[in-house]
Amino acid sequence: MASTIVLPRQIPLWLCPELLGEYLSYIRGVDLDACSQVCHYWSEPAKMARFRVIDVDDSYLLTLLESNPHHSLYVRCVIGGAQSMFAHTMTPYPIRLRSLEIRGYDVVSTGDRINQAIVAFSPTITSFTIHSCLRMSYSAFYGLLQSLTHCKLLEKLTLPSPARILDENLTPEQRAEEANAAFQTLPHGTEDKVKLSFMQLIPTSYRHDPQYTHNPAMKTPHTWMYGWLDPEICPFDLHELATLVIGSARAAEVLLPRISEHLTRLQFCLPFDNRSSWKHYEYLRRSPIILSSLKHLSMTFHIRPSKYILDIIRAPAIKTIHIEWNTSISYSTYEAQFERIDRQISRLDDSHVFPCHLSNIRLVTIFCPDAHWCTQAFPVCTLFGVNVSSYASTQTL
Repeated sequence: MASTIVLPRQIPLWLCPELLGEYLSYIRGVDLDACSQVCHYWSEPAKMARFRVIDVDDSYLLTLLESNPHHSLYVRCVIGGAQSMFAHTMTPYPIRLRSLEIRGYDVVSTGDRINQAIVAFSPTITSFTIHSCLRMSYSAFYGLLQSLTHCKLLEKLTLPSPARILDENLTPEQRAEEANAAFQTLPHGTEDKVKLSFMQLIPTSYRHDPQYTHNPAMKTPHTWMYGWLDPEICPFDLHELATLVIGSARAAEVLLPRISEHLTRLQFCLPFDNRSSWKHYEYLRRSPIILSSLKHLSMTFHIRPSKYILDIIRAPAIKTIHIEWNTSISYSTYEAQFERIDRQISRLDDSHVFPCHLSNIRLVTIFCPDAHWCTQAFPVCTLFGVNVSSYASTQTL
């Protein structure tokens, strides 16, 4: 950014705080250090932008932070790898810290560093994120859950289920036994649970590019993988959950009936979806889950768009639907599939001929279909005045 930074002579020094903050949010690194030296008026906003996110593996940034204890007041987010020394590096602890994030390709249970960091930062954090796949035993996973119970202000949680473990050769039955045994480590019927408003049960990158596992034991997620979400043992109160991001039909079957009242955003992300993915499909098709507050539905697939989630829910308040798929196969191949999706969308409100609040359907894929094709693929929605548009995906082949 050094080559494009705007000099003070080109920007008034006395910008309103909101505009100055927006401007500084696009500047990184040493350029922010320079901005903090422009004048007294710029100093605080530039330092806030500089120290808002701290990477505990960035030795230079940590040196700057340690040079002045006052800088810790600006820290809002701490991010690092599974092996990072969070608790030892961030001393004194930032008293205004709000978010703790763990990055890396795999989070391996080789120590208590993550748990130590969670407990250390628990008085202030409102958001906890594990960005990548979890590769750990279920006993370690439940240890992680118990650490999170210390976070009394927690509102947002991104925590993939352990989709990979140290012993890839275990059968589903052996994994189920391990998971059920680990259930016993969680306290039952705990009162005063933390109320979450946002929950994501997949890695961050899977939201726009769901991945397919080659592990035979894990190709189809099993219900027992989500046993920790049982209301009796789940360490969180999910009744007022507003946003849910999930990556399997089994997770939908476990969670949606329990959180149907307040859910306003649902994102369903998986490589592909078929009838066999749903254990209770026929029952739910006959008695759909009523998501009375759902306004925004997003469905992301790696290969082939699917309608099954639409078969088992009703969403009378739905406003927007986002459908994304990442494949080099021509969109014309899926025209018949989209016509079925179109008909199922029209049935999301049983009390009306068509969902009266639905206004937009957004299609996102590698090869962007034109407006005429969108109209043909969604004849019912188009007839009722829904704007069906398409956009090119940012994913690359």
